[in-house]
Amino acid sequence: MGDNQQKLTAEQVKKYLAKHSNFFLQHADAIETLQLSDSPEGTISLTQRQNERLQVKNQQLHQQLQSVIDNARENATLQTRVHQLCLRLLDAPTLETLLPLLMRELKQEFNADEVALRWFYAGVKKPQLPETAENIVVQHVDADDLRIFDKILSKQQPVCGRLSKAQKTLLFDEHSEKVKSVVCLPLGHDPCAGLLAIASYDEGRFHADMGTDYLSFLGEVAMRVIRPYHDYGK
Repeated sequence: MGDNQQKLTAEQVKKYLAKHSNFFLQHADAIETLQLSDSPEGTISLTQRQNERLQVKNQQLHQQLQSVIDNARENATLQTRVHQLCLRLLDAPTLETLLPLLMRELKQEFNADEVALRWFYAGVKKPQLPETAENIVVQHVDADDLRIFDKILSKQQPVCGRLSKAQKTLLFDEHSEKVKSVVCLPLGHDPCAGLLAIASYDEGRFHADMGTDYLSFLGEVAMRVIRPYHDYGK
């Protein structure tokens, strides 16, 4: 006579217990037949094991919540800094005052290690800017080396995070190897007056979760304060 009994698989048992989570409450005697693996602290109960798993999940949720809170605080601080910076830029009386102020204030307010400005022009004659020790370079908008920024410039909004080696080299030259995270601000569009980059040697300083609304506002203000001095098409 054949054996008509079917053997249960581990997966079937697992699915059954998942559907009947109170099984061991209703059949407490079944717990006595279970064999639990030993650990350095001794044999643990199912309740203890479940509690440990819940504690791990709670810890993960706590970390995620803390990250959200930290980002909110950072964005609130960013809003205040951008507001104050824009007011100081609007008060600058001349281009000779404006450019060093812009670069210096960005580095200070954003706790940045490097700041770079690429001033674009579209005409035949290259504009002359006031002499300064800041990282400011005048480039034709159709320069071949600027094509590596086409994607960033086409977005017409701030980009936070990492840049390619070629992009960092073009912006920060001998300091490019130390740069780990960057905020890139296109200065307006149709036409774009330039590209402003704020960089840190800390890879976690500027990241994709940063608030970009205030950065967009900063880019628009920077564009408007320099555009009166910007003979773009001549």
